[in-house]
Amino acid sequence: MFRASRVTSSGVSQNSITNQGFAFDPAAGEWTALPNANTGTYRGGGSIGFFKVGGANAPHTPSTKVELLPGYDQGGTADVSWLSESTQQLTVQPGKSSTVTLALDASVPEVTQPGDFSAQLAFSSDTPYSVPKIPVTLHVAEPSTWGKITGTVLGVTTAGGTAPIAGATVQIDTWATSYTLTTGTDGGYALWLDVRNNPLTVIAAKDGFQPTVATVTIKKKTTVTKNFTLKRK
Repeated sequence: MFRASRVTSSGVSQNSITNQGFAFDPAAGEWTALPNANTGTYRGGGSIGFFKVGGANAPHTPSTKVELLPGYDQGGTADVSWLSESTQQLTVQPGKSSTVTLALDASVPEVTQPGDFSAQLAFSSDTPYSVPKIPVTLHVAEPSTWGKITGTVLGVTTAGGTAPIAGATVQIDTWATSYTLTTGTDGGYALWLDVRNNPLTVIAAKDGFQPTVATVTIKKKTTVTKNFTLKRK
């Protein structure tokens, strides 16, 4: 029952609202009855947990109730390219333990910048008990010939002051290639590069503002700050 990947609770059956719940096990091709919900509703929402949220218990009568059926909190997972395990399936006998060896690989194409990359190691089983996820962090140090350019893009306000511009485009051109960044909510941007890309041509732009360009030289294992203030058109 606890391997089910499809869970439903409440709804409409034979023109009547029902509080019945069912779980479907695709491996076995079987439906299993679940405990009835406290409140029968239809057109509600559901999520892993298993949570039953809202819906209506009569036409044009929305419900604000939330119910929880414990034991259905094992959701799907996705592979992380830089993380691999020595095994993905094992059997642990009562009172015993097993060891899984992890391998972290910073050379995968998805890792293009130094910094910390986080993931979680998830466990699922055919029991009603959830297993806590284990956090995993990959720390990637900057190469010895790399430097960092960072800064904030500000815009002149109608009152004459300045404020960070979120979503501004920062284009960094080198003799070999170019990079396009988008500022965060704080107007900030950052990029690590090999110093052999010097000099850098940096262009900051945003709709409604005049673009600004600057030439920047980065240094090995050093952070160089270049801020921009864009004037309104």
